[in-house]
Amino acid sequence: MAAAADANSSFSFDGFAKSPSFDKNIALFGDSKLVSDGGSSIQLTGSVSRSQGRVIYMKPIKLFQGTTKGRSFPGSLSTSFSFTMPSKEIGSVLAFVMVPSGLDLRLFGRKDNASSGLVGRPESAKIRNLSSFDGHFNGEKRLNCWIDYEASSKRVEVRLSVSTALKPVDPFVSYSVDLAKLWKGNNFMVGLTSSNGNSSKPHYLHSWSFRMRHPSMRIHSQPLDPNAVSKTVEEEVKTVEVKGKKSKCVWRMLGALVLGAVCGSLGAMLALYLWTICGNRRSMAVVPEECANGKSDIVVIKAAAVVDEQGKK
Repeated sequence: MAAAADANSSFSFDGFAKSPSFDKNIALFGDSKLVSDGGSSIQLTGSVSRSQGRVIYMKPIKLFQGTTKGRSFPGSLSTSFSFTMPSKEIGSVLAFVMVPSGLDLRLFGRKDNASSGLVGRPESAKIRNLSSFDGHFNGEKRLNCWIDYEASSKRVEVRLSVSTALKPVDPFVSYSVDLAKLWKGNNFMVGLTSSNGNSSKPHYLHSWSFRMRHPSMRIHSQPLDPNAVSKTVEEEVKTVEVKGKKSKCVWRMLGALVLGAVCGSLGAMLALYLWTICGNRRSMAVVPEECANGKSDIVVIKAAAVVDEQGKK
């Protein structure tokens, strides 16, 4: 299925710095703050245990595109971010969140917000063994995470790699979820929430991007009707049959014309031949035997007269 990126619901931060755009679109809550560590990053948690921090992109995002004939179509989304997490202690988490656009964001600043540090997963989720990443949760190497949701398959896939590697083909977490059913046409905001649990080492966010893709309205401008499709196919088949019959009739007409022309030519030639024979027969006079001698005498007389005239000369 074809899809187009929604520029109004997409953003990309290849680093974070204090700017009007940052202040307008990004909100920091809890212990999160801007820091400079050879660049510009967001420190999500403090240097104490049980620290919590959140980053929210405050511009509302539409999951559904405009309706067509009473139908609306959900979009697919993709987000990726680069981070460092120096600890894998119990309670040390970093999660991508989607919250209603009408939610009071001041709730994220409360320390007693019990849900802020909890991350759940569906029972149907398939999770691969992450033992190969054990040595990377030390704060020395950056990790990249990709989260993709496809509206057509209603499936979420999460991928993880070190910063120097490409996006993996196989996800380490995948599960089915219908976001269209959960949100029911409401707008939402996206964010990242983090907690360091029993560790006193902070978590850092170095880059973050988000992209919303809606299906092309040209494709969905007219929903498919099975009955209409079958009728269209039948009409096309009938049209092809009619065209086939017409082509056969044309060839038959051409064949008849050629045969008529050949027969006409043969008839004309036969008529000319008969006319010639009849004409020759008319020019031959039938002379009776008694008249034949008289004519020969006349010819002889004329011939003798001519000889006499030539002798006198």
